Amino acid sequence: MSKLSISATIPKQIRKWVCHKLECFGEYIEAYTRALDDNRCCYLELYAGCGNCICKGTDCVIEDSALRALGTERKFDKYILIVRDDGDAKNLKKLTAPYHTADIEIISGNCTSEKVLQQAFDLIPRSASSFALIDPPGYRRLRWSTIKKLAAHGRDWRGHKIELLIIFPLEMALLRNLTRPECQASITRLYGNRRWEELSHKRLEGKIGAEAMRRQLVKLFKGGLKGLGYKHVEDFKPASPSKQPFYHIILASDSKLGTKMLKAAWGKERYLPCELLYNREGQNIGER
Repeated sequence: MSKLSISATIPKQIRKWVCHKLECFGEYIEAYTRALDDNRCCYLELYAGCGNCICKGTDCVIEDSALRALGTERKFDKYILIVRDDGDAKNLKKLTAPYHTADIEIISGNCTSEKVLQQAFDLIPRSASSFALIDPPGYRRLRWSTIKKLAAHGRDWRGHKIELLIIFPLEMALLRNLTRPECQASITRLYGNRRWEELSHKRLEGKIGAEAMRRQLVKLFKGGLKGLGYKHVEDFKPASPSKQPFYHIILASDSKLGTKMLKAAWGKERYLPCELLYNREGQNIGER
C-alpha cells in the first residue's frame, strides 16, 4: 500500500469496483502475454488514464491498466496509449519513463477522432498481432464507428484481426438512459444502429425485466461484433464487490485462447489492495 504523494486530481479517485476491475485485468494481461510465446504483439489502449488511481476513502494508490500492461513479465513489442486529457498524458508519460525495455507511444487526443486513431494504426507494424483494451468512462464515449475501424484495420501474419477486450459500460448510465428521448443519439452511436429501440419499447411497456434487458443489450452488441467477422465473441459477468457489476466484459477474437484466461481472472472473488488480506505480491492470502 502506497501513501498518497501526488496533489490535485492525480491520482484520480476510484470506487471499489474499479479497483476490482484493475486487479482482474492485471491477472488477465499477465496470462495473455505468457501465451504469446515469441509472437510479436502490440498493446493498444484507447482510453488510457493518468497511470495511477487512489481507492476512494483510503490512501491506497494503485496502478491503472496501462502500467499493469507494462508490468508483465513477458513484454509486448509496442505500447500505444491514447489519452484524452493533457494532464493525464503528462502524468502517464512520467510514470512510464522507467520502463526502458518497452517501446511506448503516448498519443494525446480523442480516440473517436479519425486522425488520432490513424496515428495509432501507423505505429502498428505490418503482420504484427495486436491487442486492444477498450474501457470507456461511460457509454457516451464509446462509438461503434471506432470498433469498426479497429476490426477493419488489418490482419496479422495468421490472418487475425485486432483482438478486442471491451469493458462494456452496461450499468454506467446506459440502462438508466435507455428510455430517455434525449439519449437516443448517443445510444445509436454506441450500437451503430437503431435495433436497441425495440428493447427500449419493451422496457417502457413493462414487457421485459432488468436482468433480461441486460442480457439482450449485451447480446445485441455481441451480434455486431460477430457481423464484423470475429470468429469468437464471448461475454462474461465478473465476480464483483458490488451486487450487480457496473460493467460486462466482451472479448472479440479470432483465437480461442482468451476465453479461459478471461474466466480465470474475472470469475473469482478476491481481496483488494486496500483490504487487510491482500499481500504485497497481489495474491489473496486465502489462496496460498
